[in-house]
Amino acid sequence: MANPSFPPLKRAPDLAAGRIKLTHLSAEFVSDRYVDWMNDYEIVKYTESRFAEHTSHSIEQFVNITENDVNTVAWAITVDSQHIGSIKLGPVDWHHSYADIGLIVGSKEHWGLGYGTESIKLVGDWAFTTLQLHKLTAGFYDGNAGSMRAFEKAGFSKEVRQSSHYHFEGEYIDRLTMARFNPSINQSPTNS
Repeated sequence: MANPSFPPLKRAPDLAAGRIKLTHLSAEFVSDRYVDWMNDYEIVKYTESRFAEHTSHSIEQFVNITENDVNTVAWAITVDSQHIGSIKLGPVDWHHSYADIGLIVGSKEHWGLGYGTESIKLVGDWAFTTLQLHKLTAGFYDGNAGSMRAFEKAGFSKEVRQSSHYHFEGEYIDRLTMARFNPSINQSPTNS
């Protein structure tokens, strides 16, 4: 059952499994490398971040806003102590017991190696066991095959297609939503 009185989220806990460690995303992770990722069209083309020119200041602002949002937590994804990307859970809707997960692997040399999937699994398992959330969602631009594959491997299933939702490279494309349900919470039957 949803718990709207759950304590506010203050700091993302360290999570680790296999090859990765997730560490609270703080100002210490803001670097020229991070800024370069966020200004690289190939990295951000399937995100809303593609509409802005990013600076150290704008990345610091994002980190500060996230740190002060009591319904959101974010982690730096690290491999062998190297920051390779970020993952965010939230905002959490405590009344309906769900949250969205957003992910970016900025280090291109780490693409396609399963680090995104491992990060999604870690955050998802934490959200289900610690926060007792009922459902997790993730939204994508149609065509973002890498992210879709990472979420599928982490146990998410396709749920919704919104037609002509995003204007992308001169045309309108669909938005896809995937979801994963907490396996320890009984699911209510859906109405057809």
